[in-house]
Amino acid sequence: MKDDKGKLGVKHLGTLANKACNGIHWSPMGHNIVLSGLKALNGQLEFFNVDEFEVLAAAEHFMATDVEWDPTGRYVASSVTSIHQMENGFNMWSFNGKLLYTMPRDRFGQLSWRPRVPSLLPREKEEEIRKGLKEYSRRYDEEDEALLLQADADVLQERAKQQQEWDAAAAARQEYAAQLRAFYEATYGEAAKEKEYSMTTVVVEQLLDVREEPYNV
Repeated sequence: MKDDKGKLGVKHLGTLANKACNGIHWSPMGHNIVLSGLKALNGQLEFFNVDEFEVLAAAEHFMATDVEWDPTGRYVASSVTSIHQMENGFNMWSFNGKLLYTMPRDRFGQLSWRPRVPSLLPREKEEEIRKGLKEYSRRYDEEDEALLLQADADVLQERAKQQQEWDAAAAARQEYAAQLRAFYEATYGEAAKEKEYSMTTVVVEQLLDVREEPYNV
């Protein structure tokens, strides 16, 4: 409702033609709408971004009777109320038309969203944050990347510590084994040099049956 100079006014953005639609549902945050074909149109849903003037997704909730946005403008619920005897329940969608989950409910009457708690920030601060959202996103992405790198470094450091502990324990066992071997050789002399085991291969042949049969020429 503003012109190119930011003054109040009405500007024609475009026209959508040939749409099976009997309901238009604006997001409370603006920017997005859901075009719905409810009841007789069997629940056709089209998620549309007005700023870019493009269809985000097309979907269907068979026999849907109602569409409700949540106060944040991030989720949309489509429902089939008990005016129909079948398919009662609701579907939950993201703002861009991704089906999140389905909840069947017999004799379903109505879906109502809890009101959103008022913001603690003044409107001017909200506008400032909204305008600088890309910069905030870039900064937060960099912070997230730094945290991931730090987490990876912590994992590598912990693995190096465990490797050092294992090497130290293995070295200690090798020293103990060497001392034990020296004691064994000192105690048993030449016998200590003999192998602790020997392998012998034994082949056994067994005659199972002998038959004599005449040979006819």
